[in-house]
Formats: sequence, structure tokens, C-alpha cells
Amino acid sequence: MNPYAEIRKVPLDYQGIQSNAYSVQRFDQNKGDDKFLSWKEVGTVSNNYLLVDNTRVRNMAEEIVSNSNLNMEEEKTFFDGRRYAISYIAKDNSIGEVAAGDDVAIGFQMWNSYDGSTSLGFKMMIYRLVCTNGMMSHNVLNKYRFRHSPDSENWEKELEKVSGLLQAGGEGKHDGVNNMISNFKRLNEAQVNVDELSDIRFNHLSEIPTGTWGSVIDRFLHKGNTGWDLLNSATDELWHKEKATVASYNQNATIVDGLCNWVAA
Repeated sequence: MNPYAEIRKVPLDYQGIQSNAYSVQRFDQNKGDDKFLSWKEVGTVSNNYLLVDNTRVRNMAEEIVSNSNLNMEEEKTFFDGRRYAISYIAKDNSIGEVAAGDDVAIGFQMWNSYDGSTSLGFKMMIYRLVCTNGMMSHNVLNKYRFRHSPDSENWEKELEKVSGLLQAGGEGKHDGVNNMISNFKRLNEAQVNVDELSDIRFNHLSEIPTGTWGSVIDRFLHKGNTGWDLLNSATDELWHKEKATVASYNQNATIVDGLCNWVAA
């Protein structure tokens, strides 16, 4: 699917009675040459919902990159027909070394949706450079939500704000980023045996689905025996997933936060 295909918001009505809801439709080029038949509904929204196309979101991301003065490049794009995310990495700018030759770098995502299921927003993240595993967080790293309403369409000040936060992270001046890197170092020194694994699973990561946890443990058994090995087994599984989902990104953040909480306890 082309994440940058044309979209439109059209009113819903029945026998001349117009609804307060609008249909959001995406042009699907795979459906043939008939333009009418090529529009596919991807959701319904209220009449005052500001529909933002993914091209504009990508341009917002590029503006953040430019404002931050960090040498960043696009790393990956996610699109499931309704939800969209674009990820950037400062690959040439190490912000810390977890172990010898194992550096991490700052990154971020911009999110959007055509059905209101995901907010238009910014999420800071950290990359492990040796394998470009993306590490997300629900609680520690900055997030920013851009309002989806016509009276808040001018986001220049907000873009400058998140650019400043990103630059601080890339320059070692962000407490949340520095704290997370410190926890990564602790994880690298923490041995994980059966007892620790049980504690992590049932007291810190109980909400992770059994199937996902099993796939992570399969990787961990081949990777090593430290908390950092376990974290990277999870991000290997979830960040590089062939068919990523919103759930897999959320599970990534849950596991990163859970393991950092475990090692800091």
C-alpha cells in the first residue's frame, strides 16, 4: 500500500439526511482504473476532524530534522491502511556506549491516522547502532500530541519545541535519555537466570502476550544471558517484524520500560 496515496473526507447521508459523521477514503490504485471504484473507506470521523495526509506528516518530520541540527536519516515507514509512522535515526551521532563497541543513538517517530485511532504525534526513541534495533518508551522519553482540529492547524511552535527536545537528547542534555542509557548499562551487567526471568515475566511484563513472549525467549536462548541480551531479543523480534502492527510497537515500549524498571528496582 502506498502511504502517500490521495485521501478525502466526504459527508455521510441517508435519503437526504446528512450525518454528523464523515467517511475517510483512501485512493487504492490496486482496485483498477475506475476512479469511483478505487476509493476505499478507512474509517469515519466527526465533521470537525482535521484530516492530515501522510505526506504532510513526513514533511513535518523533515522539518523537525532540519530544526534539530542533527544529522538524521529516514530509517523505516509503517502503514497499515489507516495508521502511519515514519522513523528517523541520527546514525552518525553516538549518545552513549552500553558496552565496548555497542553504541546507541537518538531517533524519533511521527505518527498519524486516517480514522482517529492514533493521534498525530511525535515520539522520541533510542536506537542500538550495531543492529538498528529501535527502543521505544511509554513513560521515559518525550511524546507530543498535535491536535486534530482546524483551529490548531499551525504547528510551527510545536515543531520547534519537539526539535529542541530531540536536539537535547542528541547532545546528552536530556535527563530521560541519559537515565535510560544508564539502565541499559545496568541491564548489560545483570545476569538473567530462571528466577530473574520469572520475576521479569510475572512482575514486570505480565501484559505481553504469551506468543510474543515465547518468540522473545527463543531469541534470548541463542543470544546470551544478560538483561541487555533479553531487551535486544525483544527489539529484534518486534522492531524488525516483517508485518509490524501498532501492537508490536506498543509491546516494544512496554518491554523496554519493564526491563528498565526491573533493573532499577
